[in-house]
Amino acid sequence: MKYRESGMPDEQMWNTFFSPTEILTKINIDNQVKTLIDIGCGYGTFLLPMAKLVRKKVIGIDIDDEMINICRDKIKEHNIKNIGLIRGDISTNETLTELAAYKCDVDYISLFNILHCERPLDLLQSVYDILSKNGKIGVIHWKHEETPRGPSMEIRLKPEMIINWTTKIGFKLEKHVELPPYHYGLVFIKN
Repeated sequence: MKYRESGMPDEQMWNTFFSPTEILTKINIDNQVKTLIDIGCGYGTFLLPMAKLVRKKVIGIDIDDEMINICRDKIKEHNIKNIGLIRGDISTNETLTELAAYKCDVDYISLFNILHCERPLDLLQSVYDILSKNGKIGVIHWKHEETPRGPSMEIRLKPEMIINWTTKIGFKLEKHVELPPYHYGLVFIKN
């Protein structure tokens, strides 16, 4: 799946946009989550803190070899045992096969700053199909206003648009939170 305007800034700049643990807490990622998939894990900004919060396993997926290598190095450096990595696209059979090898029920999937992709409904359908019954997705995205980073305004998503898409797929909105200064968050549950 093509992710428009998805080039990553340098890591130092990227990290100034987020308070990962605070955001994860606000979107209900805690020890009630057993297995979480972080789609588009990037530098591991959220992936590593997720591993401290979830009960069993976190699986990071990214299409970029460089991002996977950066995450692999951080996992090794911090000696984290409950993170797996997949280099791939969640909408392909190859990635789904690799994911199936983990033999786990997925009860949470994070979609952080990626729903401005070319086929968001396809991505959401893939996520729906992977999630266990009553599984959740956490979405964060750039606010629809000028920010120092993020996709162009033409493809930047308002919360209402994401809520509409997810409802069509079969999710129900559970929570909408502001994540100052540049983001908002949405949590959905699979009906």
